[in-house]
Amino acid sequence: MEEVVEWLHTPRGDGLPKVLKCDFCPTELEGLITVFATATGPVNFVVTFCNCSDGIVPFELANILMGERLKLRRLDVDKWRLVRCPNERDEAVWAAWEAEAAGNFDAHEGPENE
Repeated sequence: MEEVVEWLHTPRGDGLPKVLKCDFCPTELEGLITVFATATGPVNFVVTFCNCSDGIVPFELANILMGERLKLRRLDVDKWRLVRCPNERDEAVWAAWEAEAAGNFDAHEGPENE
């Protein structure tokens, strides 16, 4: 999981958020929270966790120094989304990025099946 955390916290050159889908429960959420709380540079990502529900609680944290937030929310019974983004963000743009990220992983929808 360390490699995944390191990859997520390496910014893309184009400013877009990194996108990741994990088919397992995030047992290392504390590691992501620690890196977020001690961050010295901004980074954005959208991570979807599938096939998990036990012991996970939604949360939203703020890093005042970096002007960012980290939010975990439930999408359905066994699917969760973790988003790291600026506190001040264009909600319409981010909604589109999150929808695009979800569409890229949906077997019945998305660009590859249109």
